[in-house]
Amino acid sequence: MDLAEVAAHIEIQQVLYRYCRGVDRGDAAMIASVYHPGAIDRHGAWSGPGKSFAEYLVPNMDKAGRVGQHHITNALIEVRGDEARVESYYIALHPETREGGTGHVLVCGRYLDRFARRDGAWLIDDREVMVDVSRPLTDVADWAGAANFPAGQRREADRSAELFARRAPADLADA
Repeated sequence: MDLAEVAAHIEIQQVLYRYCRGVDRGDAAMIASVYHPGAIDRHGAWSGPGKSFAEYLVPNMDKAGRVGQHHITNALIEVRGDEARVESYYIALHPETREGGTGHVLVCGRYLDRFARRDGAWLIDDREVMVDVSRPLTDVADWAGAANFPAGQRREADRSAELFARRAPADLADA
């Protein structure tokens, strides 16, 4: 692996991480920043332009009234010139509103992505989301020690908003 390929791997991983942060913090601009114009995202019942997926997802996640988490684990990245095939495993704790309250569902699966480098930026050109495991988490009381920590929030309400100064979506593609 040469230095250019190592750089491509790092840039692609950063796009995957930016996607997860955008989903969990409710940042539609950050989510949209991971897709090339015209990119397609096939996300279960939703299929269409990736940038439109961001506009669809955030209000739906807001309805749950809880913060979720998405984690990227194993990522197989095969770079071929200005294209890359990427299979990345995810573990997601999806907030869910159900009868009697809110909770989380454990969802594990894979993002099957085709990345392209255009104008020097590696972004998603095509995505299909696979689900390998989906299980509701048991209804037990939250960990008592959690009360001693700041709770995660969405958008500006989250403490991380202070850590990361707001940048324009165009700047995110260069991050």
